[in-house]
Amino acid sequence: MKVWSGYGTEHSMNLVMIGRFKDATSAERTHALIKELTTALQAEEEAGRLTVGEPSDRYSDEVLKLLGDLNIHSIGPRELEQFLYDLTMRRNDDSIMVTTDETDVQALVKILIDKGARIEMYSAHDYPGTGHGRGQ
Repeated sequence: MKVWSGYGTEHSMNLVMIGRFKDATSAERTHALIKELTTALQAEEEAGRLTVGEPSDRYSDEVLKLLGDLNIHSIGPRELEQFLYDLTMRRNDDSIMVTTDETDVQALVKILIDKGARIEMYSAHDYPGTGHGRGQ
């Protein structure tokens, strides 16, 4: 979980991000890839090699190998912790939907775009009638 430290009264983004792919197979593969990466990064956190709030400038050997195996070359080591933030990810046919209160989602955006998604992003605070987001 990410601990907030900053200025402001409203820190809940209630972000909805929908990645739409050309076909369900691409969405399914990307969903599996994100889940595999997340599981590996949770193991990194448990092993003490990754700490949320203390981003590193280097990849561990294990993460570097995994990123190469998954053919992911656009995510920097400082972005890895984003996969440990509190979010909900669902796949439905040719789409992946992510909901979170976080604003740092560029690592997910990079993967979705790299794997062929067209992305829609918005705050459910501003668009409450969509049926998506927290409290919908």
